[in-house]
Amino acid sequence: MTNEMLRDCFHNLLTVKEENGYLYPMRHTEKQCEFNENLGYGDFMGRKAYMAAGVTLEMDTNAEEVTLHYVIKDGYPYTNVRRSGFDVVVNGVLKHSYLIAAEWGRPQTVTFALGEGEKRVVIWLPHTLVIGISDITVPEGKVITPIAPRKKTMLMMGDSITHGIGSFCSSLGYAMQTAAAMKEYEVINQSIAAIRFEPDYLDDIGFEPEIITVALGTNDWSKRADKADYDKYSVPFFARINELYPNAAVLVISPVKRVRQEPDLPVDRPNLYRESELYDALCAQVKKYPQMRCIPGWTLVPHIPGCFLDGLHPNELGMTFYANGLLKYLK
Repeated sequence: MTNEMLRDCFHNLLTVKEENGYLYPMRHTEKQCEFNENLGYGDFMGRKAYMAAGVTLEMDTNAEEVTLHYVIKDGYPYTNVRRSGFDVVVNGVLKHSYLIAAEWGRPQTVTFALGEGEKRVVIWLPHTLVIGISDITVPEGKVITPIAPRKKTMLMMGDSITHGIGSFCSSLGYAMQTAAAMKEYEVINQSIAAIRFEPDYLDDIGFEPEIITVALGTNDWSKRADKADYDKYSVPFFARINELYPNAAVLVISPVKRVRQEPDLPVDRPNLYRESELYDALCAQVKKYPQMRCIPGWTLVPHIPGCFLDGLHPNELGMTFYANGLLKYLK
């Protein structure tokens, strides 16, 4: 496959960066990456902006199998629970979920059986790894045709839940399931696990998306000292979105309800918003912007342990509830 054809296979991203013969998908601007590298909280903050969350390779082919040539540059350590790999969807059906456990920095290949006949193939890249692709090959005599970019764009901002943490399958985070359902849209996932409301993180991506979703605030609830400290970051965050994207439809999703026996109000911070008040607090902040609408995130995922990995991050089942609920609002 030529370099140009390979580039054309990438979807749901801002751009592609070439390095040492590999193409790395970029979900964020250089300014956003630099900001994240300088954040002083959370583990691995400097590498998360480069992870391939939500990015896909999409093609039509008559090949019975396809081989990816790739390298893992960085990511969550393999000893960490947040592992991921390739999810291969053939004609809308998840056919392979391949967990990557390869040595970092060493060229790798993996081959996936696709079945006979013409087919559309979507390969979800590992959401917790920094991956470069050097080639996509098929058996001799077979052809690959990259899928043309979709004409509309949706931007999803968020923290670890939007990043897909909680799902072991790279295609089953709520943002990824939402993207798959938004068939007319390129959906750029600009989440960063552990991030809070950070107005200076926002940057002009060069165009205005038709739709933006914002799912932040749970990390602020865990770390901010009081309501004033929470508002110090959240209020200018929404003002900055309004400044950058005044015509985009913005859905602001309040945090999901935790189910790990935490008190509704942290005992050490009696002047913070109660968790149950976060939806009302965010509604009050965005009501001045007519293009923004607040969604009660606590209603999207059932409040039962079976829908969560750890009481905070929804698992694949919880992510499916989240995506289905969000899609009703997106309509």
